[in-house]
This record gives sequence, structure tokens and C-alpha cells, in this order.
Amino acid sequence: MLTFYLSIIETQEDQDKFEHIYLKYSKLMKYVSYQILKDDFLAEDAVHNAFLNIIKHLDQIDEVDCHKTKGFCIVVVENISKRIYNVRKREHTINYEDVDYEITDGKNMERDIDERISSEKIAEKIGLLPEIYRDVLMLKVFHECSDKEISKILDISPAAVRKRMERARIKMRRIINNEG
Repeated sequence: MLTFYLSIIETQEDQDKFEHIYLKYSKLMKYVSYQILKDDFLAEDAVHNAFLNIIKHLDQIDEVDCHKTKGFCIVVVENISKRIYNVRKREHTINYEDVDYEITDGKNMERDIDERISSEKIAEKIGLLPEIYRDVLMLKVFHECSDKEISKILDISPAAVRKRMERARIKMRRIINNEG
């Protein structure tokens, strides 16, 4: 399968990077997917689709052996697995109530948190968020993806990305304010 992926990547540098990602994270991604889908074949399909998605965003990956890349791979495979799960179970999506919240610029996320905590602390706090908000926030803050890129990665609309970002920021403020 690795040969297939490498055949669709143009540059040797990107091929080497992808091969390293594939060898390092494919088993973990299959495990994560299996935990959601409880089916080996579906998990393999999800991982395959995740790698195709990762190939599209190889330029956003700087270093393969880091927590950001690992998190990126897990976020992508989790979302694809959940999408497959939801299609199979024919679950309906939850409609969010329309609530007005203060919106801040995503690029200034660390400044919005009063610059009192380091990016490691931010990552720790993001880990406390519900997964639906955590994924969007991680892609925005740590991978510096645009709303359009996040919508493609997570396969949701740009409007849903903005709404999730808005809610994630509010929850982050509550978490930080509760800690004093």
C-alpha cells in the first residue's frame, strides 16, 4: 500500500516524509480507528482515507517525530472513522442552537488567553475540551490551518468550523478562568 501512496506524491522529499509518517503512525492510526469502528476492514478503509487526506496536507507537516504530527494524524483518522461510523449507523447530526458569542481572531488565540500560559499549557488545556472542539482548535492553533483547510480535513462546512472555534474559545476561557 505504501507504494501506492508514494506513487501519487511528486517530490522525493515529500515521499521520504510521507514514508516516515506511514511507518511511524499507521499502526497507531489503525488502532484509533478500530476503537471507533470495531471492524478491521472499516478501520483499514478509514486509515487509507486518512493517509490520502494527509498527503494533501503534507506541506503543513514540518517535523515527523513530534506530538503535533502525531496529533494531526490521529485527528484526521478519528474524524474519518467517526464519519464512517455515523454513515453506517445512520445517526443524525445534532443541530446546535443559535447563540451569540464574542468572536476573537483565531491567530491571536494565545494572546486571547492573556499570554499567562505557555503553548504546552495551552495544549494541556485543549486536551480538556470535548473532542469536537479540541480537533478544530488543535488544527487552528498548532497546525495553523485556515478555516477552509480545517473544513476539508474534518469534512465539515466552513461555517461549522467557525462555530466550533467560537465555542472552543469560550470553553477555553472558562477552563482558564476556573483555574484562576
